[in-house]
Amino acid sequence: MVKRGMIVVVILMVLMGGLAYWQVPVAQVSQPTLTPQDYMEIRQLYANYVRATDMGGGGDGSDYVANFTEDAEFEQPGRVDASGEFIRTQVKGHDGLKKMITGFHSTLKKNGWSSRHTYSGLHIIPTAEGAKGSVYALIFNVTATPPFVDHSGVYEDTLVKTTSGWKFKKRMFKPSGSYEPAMPLGLP
Repeated sequence: MVKRGMIVVVILMVLMGGLAYWQVPVAQVSQPTLTPQDYMEIRQLYANYVRATDMGGGGDGSDYVANFTEDAEFEQPGRVDASGEFIRTQVKGHDGLKKMITGFHSTLKKNGWSSRHTYSGLHIIPTAEGAKGSVYALIFNVTATPPFVDHSGVYEDTLVKTTSGWKFKKRMFKPSGSYEPAMPLGLP
């Protein structure tokens, strides 16, 4: 009986040791990925956006909306403009986006200044639907002497790859709450 018990223990130890070295295939959850080409195309989308935003004032907004899906959404929860007015923007679709960008260009022309959107810190995260993008933005008034940062914030974006390339499905601009235009240089 003792011999039989010893044999069982030895067999169990051999089996346990063998299991430690035996590689059991584990189902891996595939994480969404983007190709290097996708990253380059997404960066180009952001570059096209700032060009159309700042320099597309002569057109009907078609160059601007070319960066968005047909059902895209743009939201800016609110900021205070130079006149002290609180601005909240929420538009959907190409018609709404065209109206928004042509209105933006009309306001620039009326106020006699040109904007330059500059981005830094672009962060792209692959998702099952496409990608999420996030980028810091500084918006300059380059007509002023000297030019100054009019406002700043962060864009949070949902991006999708369409048959005509990467597009914004949703853009949300979150203004910097603590930024004050024309702050003195240096630390407070």
